Amino acid sequence: MELRRNESIVKENIAVSLFRGIEVVSGRLTITSDRLYFQPHSLHIQTQPLELNLKDIAAVEKRNTLFMIPNGMKIKMHNGQDHTFLGWKRAEIMGSIQDTKKEQKMTVIIKAR
Repeated sequence: MELRRNESIVKENIAVSLFRGIEVVSGRLTITSDRLYFQPHSLHIQTQPLELNLKDIAAVEKRNTLFMIPNGMKIKMHNGQDHTFLGWKRAEIMGSIQDTKKEQKMTVIIKAR
């Protein structure tokens, strides 16, 4: 991942998985001052990275796997798309998204379910 001009890393190398259709793709998440960048491990069928601009994130919701395991989060985009991640550092990721957006005077809704 190449950083953009004036972009800085907030958190990196966070182990997460991303739901992509029927495949759950594991990889690493990087949070920068401008975006979330997910790089899948090369062992998967779907190996293309996912890049989400922070300004396009409308809300982040906590999700539970199997209705009881507190390790998921759904990122809702302004364009209506949703991206669901699994990871044990969910609170840290959600806090970093919220803090970074606040620093840039952007709003995001954080929902606990």
